[in-house]
Amino acid sequence: MAPRITTHDPEKYPVLNQQDEPIIDKGIKKAETGFDSDHDSSSDEGDIEKDTSVDASKFAPNRVFYILRHNLFSKEVNIIDITSSLTAPIANDEITDEFRDNARSLSENKSLAANPVYRLRGKHWYSSEMTMMDLQSAEDVATWKHGAASFSKAFLSFPAQSPHSSHPITMAPVKWYKRTNEWVKDSITYSWRCNSKYKANRMTLLKKVGPKQVVVGRYAQRWGSWITGGVLLVDAREEDEALAVLTACVMLRRMQQRAAERSKYSGGGGGGGGE
Repeated sequence: MAPRITTHDPEKYPVLNQQDEPIIDKGIKKAETGFDSDHDSSSDEGDIEKDTSVDASKFAPNRVFYILRHNLFSKEVNIIDITSSLTAPIANDEITDEFRDNARSLSENKSLAANPVYRLRGKHWYSSEMTMMDLQSAEDVATWKHGAASFSKAFLSFPAQSPHSSHPITMAPVKWYKRTNEWVKDSITYSWRCNSKYKANRMTLLKKVGPKQVVVGRYAQRWGSWITGGVLLVDAREEDEALAVLTACVMLRRMQQRAAERSKYSGGGGGGGGE
């Protein structure tokens, strides 16, 4: 396993930039050769399940999205709604590999893929500013500004009178070297946490309610960090669906950046790095 970066020194570990394109391109091409290999990820031991403050007892997802496959160079990320197209039952607990793969097969349906419900679009990869649009209403949902490092803060801003948030949101790792990200909306703290300490292909969206962390969303993809894309389950009664989609995309970008950083600094890759 590649050694963990143990310092936040911008001179020793400068952020990714245009000069790093060959490293990133090599990593993406290498990932392409093994992206479709089977991996029974539902059997991975999930550290989050040991946390007694996490309450999944009332998780009842009513929206299912698929974030289409993309990488760090992608200027566009498309999200399709597959809620009514699923043949496997929606699970209230962990996303099974069967469910994940059923959702993935739908993402390859050209008719569905050609009609995304949300789209994120930016100018270039190395200085990320992306706009999220609701393609059904043809209205902008939010603007996302993200730095060139995996531990950069993400700044989400919204149009006036937005139904998604009445104020800007700052999404950031709880510590610069950890993968858990938190933000506050209407005085309520939300977070995305990776289910396993060592793998980032399964994540849980949590809403803090009193002493409990209530599950309001789940994400799963096949193993990989250079190329991301997977199924997202959301309880839209507990969390705004567009925000769930957007914050999941922020987490995926961090995953991609972390893979590139590890390759650049230590010759490794992957998506670990603490919970």
